Amino acid sequence: MIDDGSHADKIKSAIDELVQIALQIGAGIIDVVAISTSDISIDDDLANMCREPVCAFYGLSANCPPYVASPAKFRHMLEIYRYALAIKIDVPTGWLNTDDRLVVMKLLHELVADIERAAIELGYTNSKAFAAGSCKEIFCNKHSRCRLLTDNGECRHPKYARPAIEAYGVNVHDLNTTTGWFKDQNSKEATVDKASIGAIYGLVLIG
Repeated sequence: MIDDGSHADKIKSAIDELVQIALQIGAGIIDVVAISTSDISIDDDLANMCREPVCAFYGLSANCPPYVASPAKFRHMLEIYRYALAIKIDVPTGWLNTDDRLVVMKLLHELVADIERAAIELGYTNSKAFAAGSCKEIFCNKHSRCRLLTDNGECRHPKYARPAIEAYGVNVHDLNTTTGWFKDQNSKEATVDKASIGAIYGLVLIG
């Protein structure tokens, strides 16, 4: 987590402002926590799950493997950034195996993209957003090919389509621990069966 005493007040204030902006953009739908990029865990085996067994959307989008950076290159990218916003949307686990997940994932892509733009407007011009799910499945499932992979065409949805967080091997279990989301869940009185609630995740690197 961010150590307030180790950074300039100006930087902390800007990050706190971004968290509040992100929460406003999310309109009560998302949880947002500012973290240090050094606390983001990357697992090569998780990234390899896109390949073995092969994901149905492997190779179909410029935002998915094998066209995105490797986990090793993503680790290097994280070293360039100091902060990130971790974003979570809780969803019924039953949705994750149905087409309902596409509605929520589309919303997540739109929200992290809007947060990315808000960060850029605050002067963090190198900010980058990532979200769960293949943009090919979410935005272009009625098209046979991703335009970015066809004759260097233009993306059909550049405003909102973002790289898949799972493609880089981001360990969301560790992310839940880093953000304190596991602790928050365990401290609440159970009003529903916890096994019935899942989540999807996004990241916005601030820089």
